[in-house]
Amino acid sequence: MRVLTCLAFEHHLPSVLLAGLVCVISCLLSMRLLRRSEESDSVVQVAWLVVTATCLSAGIWSTHFIAMLGYRPSATVSLQVDETALSALIIMCGALIGCYVATLKFTFAKALAGAVIGVSVTGMHYAGMMAYNLDAIVAWDMRYVIASVVFAVFFGALAFEASEKFDKGLHRLIPGGLLAIGVVSLHFTGMGAMTVVSLGVSEGLDPVTFQILALTTAVTTLVVVGAGGAGYAVEASLRERTDRRLRHLALHDIVTDLPNRACFTALVEQAIENRKGKNIAVLVIDLNRFKEINDVWGHQAGDAVLCDIADRLRGHERPGGYAARLGGDEFGIVFPVEGETELVEELKLIESLFMTPVRHADFEIVTNASLGVAVYPEDGRDCETLMRNADLAMYKAKTDPLNRIQHYEHALGEAVRQRRELAQDLRTALETGELRMFYQPQIDLKSGEVCGYEALVRWPHPVRGMISPAEFVPLAEANGLIGRLGDWVLETTCEEVAQWPGAPKVAINLSAIQLNDPHLVGKVLQAMVSTGLSPSQLEIELTETALIHDLGQSLNVLRRIKALGVSMALDDFGTGYSALETLRRFPFDKIKLDKGFTDGLSDGGRSRAVISAVVTLAHNLDIPVLAEGVETADQLDLLNMMGCEQAQGYLIGRPAPSVNGQPPAALDVMWRPAEQAATQASGHAG
Repeated sequence: MRVLTCLAFEHHLPSVLLAGLVCVISCLLSMRLLRRSEESDSVVQVAWLVVTATCLSAGIWSTHFIAMLGYRPSATVSLQVDETALSALIIMCGALIGCYVATLKFTFAKALAGAVIGVSVTGMHYAGMMAYNLDAIVAWDMRYVIASVVFAVFFGALAFEASEKFDKGLHRLIPGGLLAIGVVSLHFTGMGAMTVVSLGVSEGLDPVTFQILALTTAVTTLVVVGAGGAGYAVEASLRERTDRRLRHLALHDIVTDLPNRACFTALVEQAIENRKGKNIAVLVIDLNRFKEINDVWGHQAGDAVLCDIADRLRGHERPGGYAARLGGDEFGIVFPVEGETELVEELKLIESLFMTPVRHADFEIVTNASLGVAVYPEDGRDCETLMRNADLAMYKAKTDPLNRIQHYEHALGEAVRQRRELAQDLRTALETGELRMFYQPQIDLKSGEVCGYEALVRWPHPVRGMISPAEFVPLAEANGLIGRLGDWVLETTCEEVAQWPGAPKVAINLSAIQLNDPHLVGKVLQAMVSTGLSPSQLEIELTETALIHDLGQSLNVLRRIKALGVSMALDDFGTGYSALETLRRFPFDKIKLDKGFTDGLSDGGRSRAVISAVVTLAHNLDIPVLAEGVETADQLDLLNMMGCEQAQGYLIGRPAPSVNGQPPAALDVMWRPAEQAATQASGHAG
């Protein structure tokens, strides 16, 4: 009751309200600043602790000083500067210590920090009372004094304990509010403990002066606290922006700014929840031969392709649909779909997005994609299953160049799993040297002597045995390994053949991807120089299909390689699209007839007529012809009589590895050149 009487009749109410306002603002802000300091590290934390202690001590001291200036005892009053300064020093030191203790990691550290603040506020209050000289007899009620100390310590400890528990929304006001209650209750309970009996002797400060001091103190304190608040607000804004940016980076791809795999997973789950009776299509898209784009044109070109594709997908997004980059050269799309017809139309539109070449610098990069599709609910009833099945369908699409869009089927799982395992095994084989080079001899039909070899890569798998190139070469192309495989074949072949006696010629096949490598000429030169292989020993074989992708660019690369002294052979002649145009534009050193023509020799005159026409054309161009796939003596005799200069096939020799620095030997095919056969035949007739 004494406290209320003191507050109502012995205080200037506007000063009391001003003191309360300063107290509440400083306590609320200080508790937020304290949380910021607890979340910071090292030097930043020290800086925030100083700011927190400054705002807290300034606010509490000003609360006490303004309220004291609003006190209206029945006696004259004067203030002592030394004791007033001492009270400010006490709260400043106490606030620093208390805030520091609050950052420590031990049990009841918060409560202890609040108690330190409470004790400091108590010391400040009663030191300030010593500076408050009254021309009167002052009596103290120790019950109120003890109660004021208890209030300060209790609410201080409670406020600091609550600071960590109440840190969301409006609950963040609770710790500051509790601390303000502790400060105010201490002050006015302490003031209620004092009874003043005026002597009326000396002359003190008049009330107007007190009001001016109170207002000046409040303004100064609010400026200090406001500066701390402004710093907090600026830092909080920067922190929020940084957090938003970090959240965005955590959920988006840094190159394309599309959602990443984690975000895409959430989007698929959200689409399933909000499907409203519609089916949900999940697509996994893989850019074909993207690794070669990076290897040939550089990572900057690869990033340009990714960004261009991302822009196309982003521009194509339909309501309820989202595109994402899942990693590497994989993209994902999820969208609602009504039925099969709508799905097919949408898939065609998406596939068309990958048809247009990407323009980068002064050249165009041609790319395409393999699409795997899984549909909710028939292909999976949860996000994980849908994405896994769409992924399986995509791998199936990569193996079928004629059907780049594949829908998930239950039978896909095991087949795709085996192909994935084999692709990983192929990567390992390239790294550990499991692959081997085999060589198939070629003979000159006039002399019957070996005139060269074709280098053929083989893969003796440690578990599955010998794997056919027809199986692992397309796998290398589909998984971005063909460039590494081609480089290995070039280097290994040159190294092995350089050790053979007699300096024989060896033919190496190049793929279309290798032809697009701007470093190809340098690689060929480096392989010959590093191994000592003579350029006259090396022959490069290319198919018409490999050349047709960019005939002008390919022929330019071939001219540069030919300038090194390396000979060129056109492989699988007659199976491509522009055989005659290719021969017209580039002076090949040899034409290799496809095995299909050799097999057709026994079927009648059509294949023979084609071979005769090719041989005649080649002779007119002064280019020798080699027939591939010779397996019978009859085929060999017919080819010889038709004018083929060279032959290769199982009849002559199967592919075999080099042993002890020696080439594999050709078989004794037991045949006679045409001229010799004709001479002997006429002799028998005579």
